[in-house]
Amino acid sequence: MAWFKNLRELLGLQKNSTMCLCMVVSEQEGAEIWLNDRKTNFVTPKAVAIPKGPETKITLKLVGHKDHTAYVKSAHTLTYYHCKLERIPLRLIRNEVYQSASL
Repeated sequence: MAWFKNLRELLGLQKNSTMCLCMVVSEQEGAEIWLNDRKTNFVTPKAVAIPKGPETKITLKLVGHKDHTAYVKSAHTLTYYHCKLERIPLRLIRNEVYQSASL
């Protein structure tokens, strides 16, 4: 087991680092995390590195939910973002659609 003196040492961040660690959490786990319109291979909950200072666009996408976009800006080494994704309401489909489908 490894021991760390502080969070900075655990995260491997230097004192004058230009990156910030952002913990991205959604109430519905498993949402895809997109940073500045680029897909990452991460899903919530996850700590992601973002530039310290300028705004970073964070988009969360989950099947059956509306996409959620926020702009996060932090001057600190560690920040946190939490949201609740809005569910897309279910819609009933008429029988005509099923009758026209071929098996």
